[in-house]
Amino acid sequence: MTKNDDKLKVNANSCGCLIDDLLADKPDKGDDRLCSARDSDMEFFVDPDAEKVSHDFYQRRLTDGLPIIPPTRERVNRFLAFSVYEAEDVLGILPPKMGQATVEKIAINAVMAGCLPQFQPVLEQVIKAISQEKFNLAGVNATTHPVSICTIINGPLADELGMNSATGCLGPGNMANASIGRAIRLCLINIASALPGIGDHATHGSPAKYTYCFAENEKQSPWDPLHVERGYKEDDNTVTVLAAEAPHNVNDHRSQGAEDLLDTICHTAATAGCNNSHVPGELLVIVSPEHAATIDQEGWSKKDVQNYIHKNSRLPAVLGDRGGRKLDEKWISQGEVYITRSPRDVTLVVAGGPGRHTMISHGFGSGSESVTMTLNPERRDKS
Repeated sequence: MTKNDDKLKVNANSCGCLIDDLLADKPDKGDDRLCSARDSDMEFFVDPDAEKVSHDFYQRRLTDGLPIIPPTRERVNRFLAFSVYEAEDVLGILPPKMGQATVEKIAINAVMAGCLPQFQPVLEQVIKAISQEKFNLAGVNATTHPVSICTIINGPLADELGMNSATGCLGPGNMANASIGRAIRLCLINIASALPGIGDHATHGSPAKYTYCFAENEKQSPWDPLHVERGYKEDDNTVTVLAAEAPHNVNDHRSQGAEDLLDTICHTAATAGCNNSHVPGELLVIVSPEHAATIDQEGWSKKDVQNYIHKNSRLPAVLGDRGGRKLDEKWISQGEVYITRSPRDVTLVVAGGPGRHTMISHGFGSGSESVTMTLNPERRDKS
């Protein structure tokens, strides 16, 4: 059993999970959602009518609007069997409600999202990652900006879990990609209380807030994968979380050389209105294998690509200064502003299938820093 650090103990009075008293019909107190902690342990649905249970969860604002799988004790226990922690261990404190993300509560939301029990260790590490101070989950959840949490999996575990890194990896059709991303969002809803208009104030929201999770296509990448670039071994399993907008397509079927193709990518990335235009920060660039091959054929290294994107993704400062915060003059050079602070801000991964497309995801400016953490796929010995 792990020991919670002092920071987590300070929040011991925060319930943070809104599933505690689902079975009780409570009068409307006008607080719209906030629950009161109880001395009793977590309660689980045993109603065999899954449709009724799902609708009841929806009525109580405990879902993302889609049907859920009832989190019975039996189902949740299967998830806990894949954890190296104890059920009551707190892996993070999630704002704005400062809810305690216990292993059990993470498992409950994983069941609801349709995950397989084998996905539990991934979700645990994601929760630990987004709880890091530099990720600034409070700002990510509370902003009016349509930023979401993008999760990238690297290492052999991605194949073991059946994750999609190729054709359609950002879309529907893969259980691991879809349900892991969805479970993260349900944890934010039910533990952090990040509901639209309450803890989540995004003006329009984003489809990326449903699920935004994929694996890097390491086999078809000519460069070191993301986790190796960040200091891990090739056979390590890692999870990387970024605060990012929904991806925007870069369609370039004509460029035959690296520089021409990268110019298209840079022109797409340098758009007025993105947070990066007035508070430069991280930029996610998801390059298709075909585009990666076009760039690699001229001998461009990953660092070469990152340097080029940084230096050439810029726009007139007069446009960048129209954002939510006054543009700091230190980012202005010859009347233009760079949308990244340095080449290190360019998070470059290869993913997707056939087709000459790249995807651009603007970040949260300087309001959040990505986090990469190792994964421990080993099961706890319960003998």
